Formats: sequence, C-alpha cells, structure tokens
Amino acid sequence: MARARSTTTKSPDVPTDANAKKELDRHVELGDLGDLADVIKFPGTPRYVVTYMNSQKGGRIQSATIVTVTNQSPRPNIVTVLWFKGLTSNNSPVGMTVTSIPPDFTLDFASRNIPSELTVVNAVCNPELVFDEGRAIVGSRQPEIAVSSRVYYTAGRNDADLLAITDSKVVRFDQGNAGD
Repeated sequence: MARARSTTTKSPDVPTDANAKKELDRHVELGDLGDLADVIKFPGTPRYVVTYMNSQKGGRIQSATIVTVTNQSPRPNIVTVLWFKGLTSNNSPVGMTVTSIPPDFTLDFASRNIPSELTVVNAVCNPELVFDEGRAIVGSRQPEIAVSSRVYYTAGRNDADLLAITDSKVVRFDQGNAGD
C-alpha cells in the first residue's frame, strides 16, 4: 500500500479546520485512502460528462481543465475522471485520473498541472494532457457526487498570467441536456 502524505505539513490542499483534518487523518489510518492500483482495473460507474475539455501547453495561450468533485456519500468514494479527445469513442481515453475522496470533501482533478496560486490540484491526469481538446467522463463507486468543471486559460512560461476562466457544461452520463 502506498504511503499517504502527512497532514502535518502545511500545504494548500491540507485542511486547516481541525475537524476536517481529524477526519482525513482517520481515513488515512483506516487505509481508506491507500493504494489505488487495483481500482484502476475498475474505474467506477460513469456518472457525468464534462462536455468541453481543453488542455494545451507550450503555445502562446495555454489551457488546463479542472474538474471539481465533492463526495456527498457517507463513505470514502473512489472517483475516476477519464479524459477523451473530441473525435474518439468512449473506449479510448487519452488519460485517466483516479483518487479516493473522504466523505464531505472536495477535490480538483486536472488535465495537467497548473500553479497552486490559480487552484490547488489534488489529482493530475496520467499522462498530463498537453495538446488535447475534447470531453471528460466522471465516474465513481458511490453515486453521491457533485461535479463542476472549468477551463483555465493562461500565458507565460509557467502559466504565470491568468487570461480567463470559463465554465464547462456538466450533464448526467447517457442523458442529454436541456439545450442550455
């Protein structure tokens, strides 16, 4: 089992609230947040589609897609984000992000890493996407998740200049939206 990162280190993605930190430490001790290697074989049930994903690196304008997931289940929930190019089927993702989220916690899944000054990324796509446009499918073991998504547009060598943030539409998997 992989060693969990210590919550004693001060970091933007470590809870500062004492109760939240205690809850996270409890899940780490119980092993609920351990190695996810076996989970990758079964990434969970598809729940939502992020209708637009853009992840570019190295050009004059760069981008990264961030999918935010809140676990509303009373148990830790294993969440998967599969990343797809636009002209591909749902059988051929170009990348995957998997992690376990404790109850009532919110984590950010990213198509590639961006500076923590823009948003703290908790899980980065493997491999990082650097020339991709398409969609993402969010799956989970437990059905009680809330999902939002946005694309960060940046410039500069290390994404130092934020140009814009746009929201991407999120719809239930295998269902259309209301045309909005």
